[in-house]
Amino acid sequence: MSDAQTVWLAVIAVSVAVMAVLQVAAILTAMKYGRDLARTLEELRREVRPVLEKAHKISEDAARVTALAATQVERLDRIMCTTAARIDETMGVVQGAIVEPVRHGAAMMAAVRAAFMVIRGLRDRDRSARDEEEALFVG
Repeated sequence: MSDAQTVWLAVIAVSVAVMAVLQVAAILTAMKYGRDLARTLEELRREVRPVLEKAHKISEDAARVTALAATQVERLDRIMCTTAARIDETMGVVQGAIVEPVRHGAAMMAAVRAAFMVIRGLRDRDRSARDEEEALFVG
């Protein structure tokens, strides 16, 4: 082998050694960053877990409150329907007990008034007839 070949062989050997060292350094650096990333993810998981648990509890409480509110609204609706029905019944009873007799009484009063008007009309007619007869009487 010639000196030039030996030099080139030495250059290649050194280059391969430098590349191997750089690759080992890159692998070690990647492993270090990987461990740091794993540690950071674990810390994040520990910090986020309570927040997620609280959010889950809040959503359960919200679901329970929503169910209770729906139950209360249904109960209020039933109460309002029952109250409206009772008011209608009460108004029917009031109308039957008070308004109808008042109507009958008003009708009777109108009949009595009409009878008095007829009697008064007859009396006035008799009086006017007597007044005419007396006016015609010469005496």
